[in-house]
Amino acid sequence: MDRLTDALHSFRCCLDSDIEDFLQNKAITFLKRGWCSVYLLVDEQTFEQGHIKIDAYFTLSHKTLIPAEDTSKTKIKETSGYKDSTSVHFVLIGQLGKHIESLEDGALSSANIGSKEILDEAFAVIQESSDLIPCRCVLVECSDNPKVHKVYEDYKFKYFQFDGEHHQYYKKL
Repeated sequence: MDRLTDALHSFRCCLDSDIEDFLQNKAITFLKRGWCSVYLLVDEQTFEQGHIKIDAYFTLSHKTLIPAEDTSKTKIKETSGYKDSTSVHFVLIGQLGKHIESLEDGALSSANIGSKEILDEAFAVIQESSDLIPCRCVLVECSDNPKVHKVYEDYKFKYFQFDGEHHQYYKKL
């Protein structure tokens, strides 16, 4: 477990301190409490040499939303299957992070993996689990950052609603 703990604590995401803090300080607790699953994408060459270097990670859990009053019946029906549904159940990609480190000269060094590849890995796990426990849609929540919104929109997520804190996007399986 020491190698894993070391790997978690050496993960860096200088562009988003919440992403870094979650993996370094909260992931193990969330796992132990059964709040989510944490999936690590590791550097294969380093792993073959007996070390763990985390290139990226994502978490999966469940989330039920009560649609906001202004959420369209079309979105509610698409996500829940019923236009008059009072709640919608999702698989939640709760965290998605990539190793990005600030170098001494101010340049950034990042893992050789893109957002699309991380999402591909997440959807592979979700699809496999959906074969056992059906789910209709996947949800992501993000801050008011246009670059992050574009990542999800490029992956064909659709806007669902703003909950007062997060912008919520969904994608049907």
